Amino acid sequence: MNYIKAINAFYDHQEFNPLTSAAINLWHSLMHVNNKSRWKKEFTASMTVLCLKSNLSESSIRKARKELVEKGYVTFTSRPGNQAPIYRILPLYEEMDNETNSVEETSGGKSNGSDTGKSNTLSKQNETKEKEEVVETPAENPHHFYENNIGTLSPFIAEKITQWCEEMSDELVIQSMKLAIESNKRFFSYCEGILKQWQQAGVRTLRGAERAQKNQKKKRTTSKHEKNKSVFDKLREEVQI
Repeated sequence: MNYIKAINAFYDHQEFNPLTSAAINLWHSLMHVNNKSRWKKEFTASMTVLCLKSNLSESSIRKARKELVEKGYVTFTSRPGNQAPIYRILPLYEEMDNETNSVEETSGGKSNGSDTGKSNTLSKQNETKEKEEVVETPAENPHHFYENNIGTLSPFIAEKITQWCEEMSDELVIQSMKLAIESNKRFFSYCEGILKQWQQAGVRTLRGAERAQKNQKKKRTTSKHEKNKSVFDKLREEVQI
């Protein structure tokens, strides 16, 4: 799947087949899960995962899912027991093979073996490039990062993470977790302390967070130096007395 084409086609379809905000949110969440599965035609997604990614309740997800199915954006197949449903995101744009055929038909269908080989090779290179662009830089999920690096994700912590992601950004929340791990402070209250400092300082980007950390480190170093200097001055006065 070409991610950029899929997004553009999705919003083009919104003009004549609009969706509610909940359905749009769910579609993007499913796209993210599909990205993680390396764009399989069919993939599974549990209700818990979709709730975390979309910040929607289970009832809202069911309603939004029904809307996506009815309007031709996705299909899903439920499975017995606690097994996650199987989803498929329906393509809203023509695949590359169809585009290639269209070009050949427009040119009168004339091509020799060499041209066909070049076309097929170029097509494969483009497909490989598109897959690499998507897979190489997947967006990190703060909830997953917490589970994989800090500890068990309780509903309370999950809600806290979601709130901070809305107030700041996913990248800054993950960065606060990385700093907590580096300081061996593997609890979310420490991350919140960092996020509150950034919020008060007006930090909105990772670069801004890095500057804030450098300034904080500089202040601590200066304070320590002044404290040591004060102790030295006091000792010198005592010696003089």
